[in-house]
Amino acid sequence: MNRTNSLNERMRFRILPNCLLLGGLLFCGCDSEDAEKNAEAAEIAKLAAKPVIRPVLVDLESAKRGKIEQLLERSSALIAEEQVRVLARTANPATELLVEKGDKVAKNQVLLRLENDRQQVDYDQAASQLTKANIELGRQKLLYDQDLISESAMQDAQFAVDQADLRAKNAKRNLDFTEVRAPIGGVITSRTVKVGDSVHPGNPIFEIINLDSTVAIIHVPEQYLPKLKPDMPARLISSTYNNQVFDGYVKRVSPIVEARAGTIEVVVGIRELGALRPGMWVDVELVLETKDNALLIPKRSIVYDNDQIFAFKQITDTNGVKRAKRFLVEALNTDKEHIEPKSNFEVGDRVVVAGQIGLKDNQPIREVGQPKTIPEPTASTNALAMAATNAAAKASAPKSGKPRKKKKKVLY
Repeated sequence: MNRTNSLNERMRFRILPNCLLLGGLLFCGCDSEDAEKNAEAAEIAKLAAKPVIRPVLVDLESAKRGKIEQLLERSSALIAEEQVRVLARTANPATELLVEKGDKVAKNQVLLRLENDRQQVDYDQAASQLTKANIELGRQKLLYDQDLISESAMQDAQFAVDQADLRAKNAKRNLDFTEVRAPIGGVITSRTVKVGDSVHPGNPIFEIINLDSTVAIIHVPEQYLPKLKPDMPARLISSTYNNQVFDGYVKRVSPIVEARAGTIEVVVGIRELGALRPGMWVDVELVLETKDNALLIPKRSIVYDNDQIFAFKQITDTNGVKRAKRFLVEALNTDKEHIEPKSNFEVGDRVVVAGQIGLKDNQPIREVGQPKTIPEPTASTNALAMAATNAAAKASAPKSGKPRKKKKKVLY
């Protein structure tokens, strides 16, 4: 069969150029009374030699049903909601540094010790005075119970104890300030002091971040407000880690709309921080809706024409020729791989996913992997070729009864 096709093809392309050449020679060599017949023969030969449109090689995929999510995509920098600067609360030289940048610390853990000689002496004195005041209060109480002293004397003894207790508490607080402790659990991200440095009240010494409090804050158009709710699923995608996906959730939704921007602040939490760190930029996807049985076409099939999108679907015409028909795509939902079209497509439709660039509407196509076939000459083509040959022969034949005059050749 392939040999026959090849033979027909060679015969066809040998006949047609000969017809054209013959028609052209006759046109030049015939006299004026044969010009009309020669022109007709040339026109028929021209029609017969019309090139065949060969199919475009494409790749196809079938429309199918599957799961698709309505996503809202935003970008944001990660921040830690629990982030504190540890300040010095007394003026003393640093004597012992217990942590370094990058260390994990627990809440109330000692980070730095300062010189505390003066504070220790003050506290010891205050504690001693408190002990003395309590002893005196006990003695006065025994006397008061025996009606040996007045109630006023008893109250003075109680007042002395209260004053001594306040002095002791104040001294203890100043002594505690010589030990710098972590106000929250987290990681040391900054240290600005070393052993021997003198610190003063208000000086920043450490910075601590609780990595578990890392979130992404995005701003969502108010039209999506009815679909926003706490704990709805979200995803965070980091380009730093080759687009690795981290599971997230909506932690909080702002109760108000920002009037100027018309947006709502949404705080997205992270279930497992993993390799993410505050300060990194991530793409955030909110899963607004999920459909389990949606009609899907590949996103690779889409071609753009101004502000509209189209896709080519394979159809078969009345002659059995496979062609690419262009259809408008109105997307209901879109994810990274698929589009849910509103209409024009059904399950099983074959859609062009490669080779559609430059493809024209109703153009013949051939799928990748199908055998390549050479179009055979059609009956109309063969008829045109035969008509061209007959017309050329008729025009070149001499008229009966009259010898044909030979035209004088003119050289240019």
